[in-house]
Amino acid sequence: MNMVNRSVETKNPNTPTLNRVNHMKYLIEVYPFAYHKILGGQRKIDLRLYLKRFHNIRVGDTIEYVNAETKSCLLREVKGIALFQDFKTLIDMLPPEMIGYHDREEIRLRVERQYSKEEQQKYGVCALFIAEPETAKVVKMNFLERSA
Repeated sequence: MNMVNRSVETKNPNTPTLNRVNHMKYLIEVYPFAYHKILGGQRKIDLRLYLKRFHNIRVGDTIEYVNAETKSCLLREVKGIALFQDFKTLIDMLPPEMIGYHDREEIRLRVERQYSKEEQQKYGVCALFIAEPETAKVVKMNFLERSA
């Protein structure tokens, strides 16, 4: 995968950048709690308001998640996208474990704190299915780091 010049991305994080042939890379800043769930592979579905900047995301595109506090980054490939009228419908239809929780009620409470019903009605919501971390690559990289 070709990497994009990071200095270009940080100028306007809402502008996607070309990643591979016909695939784009999108920057999304997330809270540390969510970042660690994505990093550890517990979150395989990212819940978002379906804002205009997400309308062009396609399967095969890459999302660069940035930890809002530490600014550390990780990349995940988009494996699927599903649109819903509201988060209640989304949460009822998708397995909570793929969102990083064991309980649908906990997801509902967290979503209600972050997004109003008016925002959900105005924009709709989306579920971004993201690739799990590739364990083989992580193990290989750790091995190389120790042997260097």
